Amino acid sequence: MTPRITFVLVSYGGRELVVRCLELLAEHTSQPYRVIVADSASPDGTGEWLEQNLTGATVLRMSENLGFGAGGNLAVRHADTEFLCFLNADIEVTDGWLDPLLAFLDTRQEAAAVSPVLLNPDGSVQEAGSVIGGDGWCRAIDDGPLFVREVDFASAACLVMRRKAFLQAGGFSPEYEIAYFEDVDLMLSLKAHGWQTWVEPASTVVHERHGSSSSARANELMRLNHTTFTRRWTDELARRAPVVGLDEHPHRTWWLRDQIAPYRVLLIDDRVPQPDRGRGDGRTMAVVNAWREADPRARVTFFAVSPERAEQVAPALAARGIEVVYGVGDPGRWSRERAGLYDVIVVFRPHNYVGYGKPIADAQPQAVKVYDAEALFHRRPEQHFGTADDARDRRSWAVQADLLRQQEVDAFTWADVAVCVSEEEAHWARRVAPGSSVHVACYPVFVPDEVPGFEARRDIVFFGGFDSTPRTPNEFAVLELAGEVLPPLRTRHPDLRMRVVGADPSPAVLALDGPAIEVVGKVPDPRPLLESALLHVVPMRYGAGVKIKFVDSMAAGLPFVTTPVGGEGLHLGWTARHLIGSSPAEHVDLCHKLLTDPVLWTEVQQGLMEICRVHFSADEFRRRMRDVLVACAVPPPVAV
Repeated sequence: MTPRITFVLVSYGGRELVVRCLELLAEHTSQPYRVIVADSASPDGTGEWLEQNLTGATVLRMSENLGFGAGGNLAVRHADTEFLCFLNADIEVTDGWLDPLLAFLDTRQEAAAVSPVLLNPDGSVQEAGSVIGGDGWCRAIDDGPLFVREVDFASAACLVMRRKAFLQAGGFSPEYEIAYFEDVDLMLSLKAHGWQTWVEPASTVVHERHGSSSSARANELMRLNHTTFTRRWTDELARRAPVVGLDEHPHRTWWLRDQIAPYRVLLIDDRVPQPDRGRGDGRTMAVVNAWREADPRARVTFFAVSPERAEQVAPALAARGIEVVYGVGDPGRWSRERAGLYDVIVVFRPHNYVGYGKPIADAQPQAVKVYDAEALFHRRPEQHFGTADDARDRRSWAVQADLLRQQEVDAFTWADVAVCVSEEEAHWARRVAPGSSVHVACYPVFVPDEVPGFEARRDIVFFGGFDSTPRTPNEFAVLELAGEVLPPLRTRHPDLRMRVVGADPSPAVLALDGPAIEVVGKVPDPRPLLESALLHVVPMRYGAGVKIKFVDSMAAGLPFVTTPVGGEGLHLGWTARHLIGSSPAEHVDLCHKLLTDPVLWTEVQQGLMEICRVHFSADEFRRRMRDVLVACAVPPPVAV
C-alpha cells in the first residue's frame, strides 16, 4: 500500500530521543508511512549517526543550525505524500493515535491540519489547542471539556497536515530565528488562505517537553520571534484580547478560544440527552442536532443541570464537536467567567429557566434568548387536579399548576424567540407573550417506504419510558391498560398478549410481568418491536405537548389507541375517530375494531404514515428549525 503520510522530524542533538520517538511510531502506527529527518547541524554528531544508522528513513543534513522552520521546509520539499506530520522527538505516540486524525481530514476537506491532544507524562492535559492573544502571545488550552473543535493554533510538536495546504500557505516563514512562533505564524497563514486547524481528542500523545536550548537562549529567541510575529500580523492581532491577564479576566480566555467560531450557542436542559430513556430527551437531541448541523464551525455548548450518566453519554456529543458542561453548582458565577461569550442561549423547560436560564443570561446581555417549551408543564398538574378526589390533593395540584403557569408565562415573556411543539401550545404562548417570536418545531423521524402489514404483526405493545419512579404519566397509563383495558379485550381475543417496552420500568410496572404481559424494558432500538406489533395502546391521562412515542409509532406503521391527551398535536384528522377514546370501554372497542378489521387497520396505518411524512419528517423539522435560527439572527445552513 502506498503511504499517505510522511513524518517530518527536525533534530538538533538528542539522538536517543529521535530513535525512541521512531521506535514508538513504528510500534503504534498501523498505517504505512515515510520518515524524513532534517538534522540542523547537531553539534554532537547526531546527524552523522542518523545518516549512517537510521534505516527506512531519509536523513537530510544542514550545514548550519537553521532551526525548526528551515528544517521543516527542507523535509517537505523531499516529501510526496498527501499528508505530513510534524513530530517533535520528545513526542511519545500511543496505540491507534493516527487513525482518528486521518479520518478527520478525510471527512473535513476544509481542514488543513488536525492535532491530537497533548498529554503530560502524568496523563493530565498539556495542550488541546491554543489561543493567540492580541499581544502576540499564546496560551495553551489545558482545562475545560475536551471536544472536537476548530482552534487558533495547534503546536507543530505533533501536527498532521495536508501537504498542499502547507505549500499553499508558503510553509514556515524564513523570517524567524531558529525556534518559536514558526508554527503560530503558519496557522494564521493557513487561515488567511481559507484553511482551518482542528483538535481531535480521540487521539492523544504524550509530550515530554525536552528542550535543546538553555532557558536564557530560549527566552532570547522567543522575544526576537515574538517581535517578528507581531509585526507580520498587526491587523489580525488588533482584533483580539491580550493573553496577559487572562487569569484575572477568565472571560477573555473563553472569548479567545471561541472567537474563531461564526457564532456561539448555549443550550441548557436537565441532563445530557438520553433519547433511549424518553422524558423528552429525544426531542432535545433533535434540537441539539439542528444547531450542530447548521454550521460545523459554530461553537455549540450543552449545559446539563444534572450530571446524570453524563460520563457515559457526553463523549458521543464531544466527538461531534459539542462542548458538554455538567455539574455546575453556581450558574451565575459560571456565566460571569464566560461573560459576553454567547450569541444565543436556549433554555428547555420552566424549572431550568428559573434556576439556570435567568442567572446565566444576566452575564450574557448580548445573547438572543430562546425558550424551548418542549411542553406546557402547567397542564399536567391541571389534569391531576381534574381527577383528584381528595381536597388536599386538589389544593396541592392547584398550587403546582399556578406556579408552573406563572413560570411559563415569565419564560415566554423573557424570551426573544420561543419554540413550541404544536400549534395548540404555540397559540397559548402567543397569547401570554405577544412580544416574543413564537415558532413550532416538533420532532423529526425517519419514515420508510415500506413497513410490515397487518398479517405480519401480532399482539399489542405499550411503548414509553418510566424513569424508575412511581406516579409518572407512563406508569399511570400502563397500569390502566393492564388493569382496565387488557382484561376485557382478552375476553374477546383470548390469545392476545402485551409487551411493555421502555427504559427504567418502575417497581409497579415490573410487577405486571406474567403470562399475558411481558415487561421487556429498555431495548437498543424500539423500531423492530413497533414494526412487529399490531397495536400500540397508551391510555394516557396526564401529559402535555406532542408525545414522541406516538410519532415513533406512526413512522413504524403501527396504529395506536390513546386518549385526547395522547393525541394532541399529532394532526390526526380523519384517523382520530378510530384512535382516540376517553374511557377504558371506548379503548376496548377501538382496539377490537382495529384488531378484527384488516382493511380499516391498513387504511389507518397508511393515513398515519402520510401524516408523519408531512408533519414529522426530517425535512419538515429542518425547515422549522431553519426559521428558528433565522429568528435568532443566525445564518441558516445552506441547502445542499
